[in-house]
Amino acid sequence: MLSNHYPLAFATEYAWIIASLVFLTGVTIRHYFNTKHATGKGPMWTWGATAVIFVVMVALSTVSGGIDSYEESEGRTLTPHEQKFASAESFEDAYYAVTGNCSMCHAREPGWEGIVAPPKGIVLETEADVARHAKVVYLQAGLSHAMPPPNAFEMDPEARDQIVAWYRDVTG
Repeated sequence: MLSNHYPLAFATEYAWIIASLVFLTGVTIRHYFNTKHATGKGPMWTWGATAVIFVVMVALSTVSGGIDSYEESEGRTLTPHEQKFASAESFEDAYYAVTGNCSMCHAREPGWEGIVAPPKGIVLETEADVARHAKVVYLQAGLSHAMPPPNAFEMDPEARDQIVAWYRDVTG
């Protein structure tokens, strides 16, 4: 429920910490009310603690990871794992399917209104980017229909098929 309504809470590498802090805010607020109902007076420190936890959550949700520039991504040497995916015969079709359907959000400077950083720090603009995130692309956009989000736009079944074919060509 949280991820559907508050993407800043899950679209970061710190999502697990943010989720833990959300639960901790519930604990501090519940402690206040339990104590208030038991004693007639709630401990005021819980509100300060809750505010501090909230500020930490906001800060963690806006921290962007170290994303290399477009030029750095284009110029870097691919790892053997990435090279295997980038040199696949079906890579070109999959690359165009990914950049045509994913890069408006998963860009170094996303073009989708309200998104200031690529979700989960995953950039899908260059061939190196797509090869690096092959498994995630396959799982999220190929096998499932999780990406792109249904309320954004509909991805053509042919594009999904190209992604699946590319990944399976490499992994067997």
